[in-house]
Amino acid sequence: MPDNGVCSDQPKWMEAFLHARQNFARFNPQPVREECLQRVLEIARLSPTEWYFQPWRWIVVRSEAGKRQVEASTYVGAPLTSAPLVLICLADTSAWKTAPQQLQEMVTKRKISQEQAQEVLRKIRELYAASPEMAQRAALAHAFVALHQILMAAAECDLSAYWISVFDEQGIKTHFHIPDRFLVAALLALGHGEQPLPAASELPLQSLVYQEKFGEAYANREQGTGNREQGTDKPLTAVRRFAFSEGEQCE
Repeated sequence: MPDNGVCSDQPKWMEAFLHARQNFARFNPQPVREECLQRVLEIARLSPTEWYFQPWRWIVVRSEAGKRQVEASTYVGAPLTSAPLVLICLADTSAWKTAPQQLQEMVTKRKISQEQAQEVLRKIRELYAASPEMAQRAALAHAFVALHQILMAAAECDLSAYWISVFDEQGIKTHFHIPDRFLVAALLALGHGEQPLPAASELPLQSLVYQEKFGEAYANREQGTGNREQGTDKPLTAVRRFAFSEGEQCE
């Protein structure tokens, strides 16, 4: 593995994606090609999900009026109207109710037995019907996995993207006629960035990872002394970071 911490066989766009920074920058007027948008949405459609629930839904907002409404709903001052399009990421809290159909399809394809399907269905109904909060949490978790897939697909297509999770959810649901069972998980601006993404400070690994229990220092087995150089209190050299700008082309 090279010094920058990225495997040498990683494609350039993947390396750029892994090191890109969330940044509320403006976009240039260049439109997003339809084939690129279809590629991005298709990658999101293929996101992994438990029992094929696929609780995510997307609203593609291109109109100036729609983008102004989305921008006005945020609390961070992001220039969403400069983006060629904005995706509204939704999480369906009732997606688990499709379990009978999904499980029967798995039985038909002989992935599980009829007895296994019945037992799983029983547990799903007990869990989600008794706990709406659990259904919401699961729907949001799956929606954010799909969101991550979209960010990766955007990088592969040489597009810039950033997401926003703080906004007037009720205002968005009212304006875009979103049914009550859906949560607005995030807003995602997509286009060609006008500015390179700046580097950002990061928490050290030892502040983010624990060993076995919360608060227990994580030990790096290769180093033998966690995130510090052996025999000293000096942190290991930070992994090199760089920002991915739209001007960089992925070969």
